[in-house]
Amino acid sequence: MKQDEYMKKVNQLGINLERLNIVVGRKTNIPNSIGCYFEDENWILYGVDERQNFSIVENGNEDRIFKFLYMITMGKVAK
Repeated sequence: MKQDEYMKKVNQLGINLERLNIVVGRKTNIPNSIGCYFEDENWILYGVDERQNFSIVENGNEDRIFKFLYMITMGKVAK
């Protein structure tokens, strides 16, 4: 899944990423958030805990990272 496919699916489902603390395309230090960004030819999936500690969860190609992010997004929506 590519970034534009992910965003299209999220928009079609009416999901508010900001409300779920999901950030696409940049780093953030928002507590309890998850996101991804592109750096040095790799996509990086990261998480930020309640104390604003930044940790890399996974890195890889765009398809792999956005599949992970989509699964995480759907898990948060189901809660």
